[in-house]
Amino acid sequence: MSDCDSSCHAHQKDHLCEGCEGSDDGDRRLKRREKNRVAAQKSRKRQTQRADLLHEACELLEQRNRKLKREVDSLSEEQQRLTEALRAHEPFCPIMHCSFTSSTSSSLQPNSMAARSV
Repeated sequence: MSDCDSSCHAHQKDHLCEGCEGSDDGDRRLKRREKNRVAAQKSRKRQTQRADLLHEACELLEQRNRKLKREVDSLSEEQQRLTEALRAHEPFCPIMHCSFTSSTSSSLQPNSMAARSV
């Protein structure tokens, strides 16, 4: 080892005095710092990758949500057109008492006499 006085505890693992820092201990510290630096870089990279994946997933879900909203709008318009067509048809319906109940969307409910005459 190096020249140090009798009070130096350089031979203990974690304690070094200024004058007798061994090259092995210095190398160990440098290796430990480098290893810690690399681990921190990897951790930051993983965190960034996770954030990127979440952002990508969010974008995909927002696109899907917009598509579904367009589909809902389209289906609502179609329902409205069909409802109007049915209401326009009612006065000309050949079946007696043909009626449309808006509470049951688009069901025709002829009465029992009209059903028998068909």
